[in-house]
Amino acid sequence: MSDTPREPETPAADTNPAITPPTDQTTTTTANTLPTLPSGAQIAEPTADPDSSKGVSRRALLTGVGVGAAVLAAGGFGTWWFLQSQNRANVTANGLTVTKSWADRELLLTSPSGVCEAPLVIAYENGLFEKAGLNVVLKKTGDGENVVEAVGSGKYIASNGIFFNYLGPIYNGTPVKLSGGLHYGCLDLYTLTDGPVKKVSDLKGKKIGVSNLQGSATNFFSLDLLDVGINSSPEAGEVEWVVIEQPLLPEALKTNKVDAIATGGGYLPIIEGVTEGWATVLSNNNGLSANSDQPCCAVVLNNTFVSEDPVTAAKLVELWADGSRWAGAHYQETADLLSEKEYVAGTPKEIIPILETLTFDPSPKNLKSVLQPGIEKYIKTGFLPKDTDAAALADQAFVDLGLNF
Repeated sequence: MSDTPREPETPAADTNPAITPPTDQTTTTTANTLPTLPSGAQIAEPTADPDSSKGVSRRALLTGVGVGAAVLAAGGFGTWWFLQSQNRANVTANGLTVTKSWADRELLLTSPSGVCEAPLVIAYENGLFEKAGLNVVLKKTGDGENVVEAVGSGKYIASNGIFFNYLGPIYNGTPVKLSGGLHYGCLDLYTLTDGPVKKVSDLKGKKIGVSNLQGSATNFFSLDLLDVGINSSPEAGEVEWVVIEQPLLPEALKTNKVDAIATGGGYLPIIEGVTEGWATVLSNNNGLSANSDQPCCAVVLNNTFVSEDPVTAAKLVELWADGSRWAGAHYQETADLLSEKEYVAGTPKEIIPILETLTFDPSPKNLKSVLQPGIEKYIKTGFLPKDTDAAALADQAFVDLGLNF
């Protein structure tokens, strides 16, 4: 999973925006509506299936008839086969017009390096791109390379990205677009089972370990803190963010150096801690958080590529989504590929528990629907300037490629 440090998100005229904690720290409820938290999230009634509040379990879509239904829901895939030989300048399909064809060009993508990037591994290694006529090439990013900037510059035409990390750079003009969340479950907040922290509100005045102060886990769980009336800003001092290298986070929690740890990507040692009983999942973006309607990983596209050839871009996103559905329905085979092809340094036995923490439910429509509300919440945490136009930024960030799933 790429967790690229967030670029500075404040315009030059306001380099240090004030972060105002919510004035009403309580949950409000109006007649015939769900309770609304300060971030704007609504709390659904508890159910046996944390996904059932969405009407259909996301996991149910990934087995049996669900997989076939999801593929059919994508719609119009036959059009791509026709365009395989027709995708040239000025071709229009599904409301998309090609001004400069990329159909026969090499499409350079960042090579996967984490379990949560399994959708791309599946689409590539199972030949989905090749069968559809796309010349996709995967390339490892360099040490310390800023993937956000690299995709924006056109060095790569697409990448798997934690969409929370792209809002600031897009606000500042980085030419990339988001299209389609790939899954939920990358982000987890853990505490000691026998420790004093039993709920998120207990974190006030406590230490939270993170691998990156500008990382996606910090961004996301700031929403949870906001919902219980905790100002997540380091300057506010209501929580202390402690930066610790990822491999050392579980031990820091176990030895009480921190009261909780926020991680991305389903880190195996801490998952084992949950299995062994000494660690507990306090929140995550896979059903436990009131903000779980926001996917983590999404397809990030270079703006020039998507504006010149939205037809090829749509094909790329659709096949990437097919890889996500397949991964969610075939844990063993996916783990075997990740290990055998050395995308992940681990055995299938080690990889499967991480896959099981994810819900593979790719959807451009879902990402589009939660983007503006998500931006409005982030503004309240101070991760975006207070005068940000949420509707304008959502429109700037998302590209609608006519994919109806």
